[in-house]
Amino acid sequence: MSNQNFEPTQEDSKVTWLDTFASNLPTYAGTLGLTTADVSSAQDDAAYFQYAVGASDAYISAKKSWVDYKNFISTSPIGTPAGALPQAPSIGVAPALVAPGILPRIHALIARIKSNTNYTDNIGKALGIVGAADTTDITTMKPVLKLSLKGGHVDVKWIKSVSDGARIEVDRDGKGFVLLAICTVPHYVDTFVPTAPATWKYRAIYLQYDAPVGLLSDVVSINVG
Repeated sequence: MSNQNFEPTQEDSKVTWLDTFASNLPTYAGTLGLTTADVSSAQDDAAYFQYAVGASDAYISAKKSWVDYKNFISTSPIGTPAGALPQAPSIGVAPALVAPGILPRIHALIARIKSNTNYTDNIGKALGIVGAADTTDITTMKPVLKLSLKGGHVDVKWIKSVSDGARIEVDRDGKGFVLLAICTVPHYVDTFVPTAPATWKYRAIYLQYDAPVGLLSDVVSINVG
C-alpha cells in the first residue's frame, strides 16, 4: 500500500504543516544528526512562510474590499451615503528575513532526515513528513470528467488520483467511441474543430503501467459548433 503525499497543496494547510515540522524538529535533532543551524533555518523558514502567506491573504482581501467600494462609489445613485472607506491591511511585524527558496530548503532537509540511519516512521509521523496510507481501491476507481468550451475547443478536466494517467475516448458521430488521447497530466484540450453543430460524448479509464485499471467513467457530453 502506497502513501499519500505528506505535504499539503493548500497554502493555509502548508503553513500548519511547516509549523508542525519546525516545532517538533528540536526533539529529534540529536537523533538525526542535525545542527542548531539546521533547526534554526527550518524554524525561520516556517515563520517567514507563515508571515508571507498571511500578508498575501490580507492584501487579497483588501483588494476585494476596494474593488467592491470602487464599484459602489462609481455606480450608486446620487445621494447614497458613502459609508466608511475600506481599511488598509494590518500584517504585523515581519519575522527575520530569509533567503528565497524556503520550500526547496525544507525539502532538502527532509531528504537528509529520511536518509539518516536513525530515522524511523514514528519520527516521520511526528514531523509530519509521512503521508497517510492510501486506501484507494484501484479495481473500482473511475475518472470523473468535466467538460467546458474554451476558445472553441473542448476542455476535458479530470483528476489523476493514484493513477499514472488516463485513456480518453470520444464519440463525435454516434458511431462509437474511439481513442482521443493517452494523458499523463490533467487536463486535456480537444483541438478538433467541429464543422457543424453536434453533441460530442467523452469517457475515460485510468491507467497504471500503461494498462487500464478500475472502471470506465460515466459518459459525459457537450454541444459544439
